[in-house]
Amino acid sequence: MRNAGLLVLLLLSASLAGCTGASDEGTEAEGVDLRVYYDDTSGVVEQTWRNGQQIGSQTVTLTFDFARVTSSEDPLVAFFVLPGDGREEIVTDANQTASIDVEYATHGLYELTYGARTEGGGEASKAIVVRIDLRLNWQDTGTTDPDDASIRVMTDGSQGAERVSVSSTVANIGNVGGVFGRAVSTTWELLDGSDGLRATGTAQIADGQEETWEGTSGPAEADEGDWVLRITLDTDDENVDVTSVIDVLHEEAESPAQPFTSDQS
Repeated sequence: MRNAGLLVLLLLSASLAGCTGASDEGTEAEGVDLRVYYDDTSGVVEQTWRNGQQIGSQTVTLTFDFARVTSSEDPLVAFFVLPGDGREEIVTDANQTASIDVEYATHGLYELTYGARTEGGGEASKAIVVRIDLRLNWQDTGTTDPDDASIRVMTDGSQGAERVSVSSTVANIGNVGGVFGRAVSTTWELLDGSDGLRATGTAQIADGQEETWEGTSGPAEADEGDWVLRITLDTDDENVDVTSVIDVLHEEAESPAQPFTSDQS
């Protein structure tokens, strides 16, 4: 229920935030037309792991275009974006640049606020919800004992995820000429942070063949700790390759994108 409550708070606060408002230290920004454009309000952070070591990562960048923000009463001096993930706001000089990139390296649902400030201290702002999911690309090569894949469902300590989804392939590496090769019994287990079994599957994989298991479960509460994908074999004398794609997914509650189109110029 914690995830649901957090989502309600995010959506409520975003809906109450208007396009024109007042900051704690400033005055209401009369005459500011806050026309800000952005192509995306969601994305996927990706991490690549091989044999228990992280070898790559890809963050999500959301771009906000302030080029068409105008003020009829007071000159604009700054544009800003508050990412909503605990970082300080990103501020740019309105006379120097009209675009702000916001990079996310962790998954979650975040209330992002963007806005403009005027020379007289006025501020116009708007809050939206952005959704960042996580994908783990997990590989074990030539192993008789696959590593556990640790899945961090918690983000900032207050929110988990809607669900965890797994697609995992185990390939029984064929012996040369098929000599001495044997089938391997494989068990997949998706465990939550309390070691509770959320999903499981088994397969008998012949020498030189592969099998794919898919499983999903949720919600993943923030206080449960890391989840684990565990793969066990019934023998320690057969090498296998493991390729798993693990998605940590949040509710699709992000605000609509607001892309610029030619008829808005």
